[in-house]
Amino acid sequence: MVMLSSLALTDALLCVVASGLAARSSLSVGYRMAFTFLAIPALLGFLKFSGIYPLETWHPLFTIFSACAALPLLAMSVLKPESLVARRKQFAIIFLGIAMLLGLMISGLGKLRIYDQALALMSMLVMLLVLVKNGESKRALGAGLMLVGSVLFVLKVGIPPWFLPGDWLHLGMALGLLLIAPSNLMSRAVLAK
Repeated sequence: MVMLSSLALTDALLCVVASGLAARSSLSVGYRMAFTFLAIPALLGFLKFSGIYPLETWHPLFTIFSACAALPLLAMSVLKPESLVARRKQFAIIFLGIAMLLGLMISGLGKLRIYDQALALMSMLVMLLVLVKNGESKRALGAGLMLVGSVLFVLKVGIPPWFLPGDWLHLGMALGLLLIAPSNLMSRAVLAK
């Protein structure tokens, strides 16, 4: 019997959660594209950490894309759900393309990994502050879980050998995404505008 690492299991959980949310047609295109681009590095991470298909360079590359493009798009969808970027596919694609290109140039080629980490943390912090201000406590808890998981990952907090720093990130993101996704009634009201 093959024993999967904790990183493979928590990445699989994140992939399932993000993919499930991306498939919800009741959500605006901004949410669905952000969730999709959060699911991709989780899938690649599961494949890498499980040893099924170790793609050494693809997982970090799509992690940069996720931090530099998907989380800012998610923040934009939370902050301004009626915006063109959150509601219209072509604007969301332009936003993602520019953000991914900047992330690739600065974090990937420029090797300034602080850029993608700071952008991801700022996106989560903006979501948290906006949701707290709007009195949306359940969704704010989701943003808070994402932020805490990311901070614990950046600080490299772990409980070896059972729980590695990346596990905090994966679990915080998975639980946070479940809570931050708007309810069906709220999404339909925004889509109807």
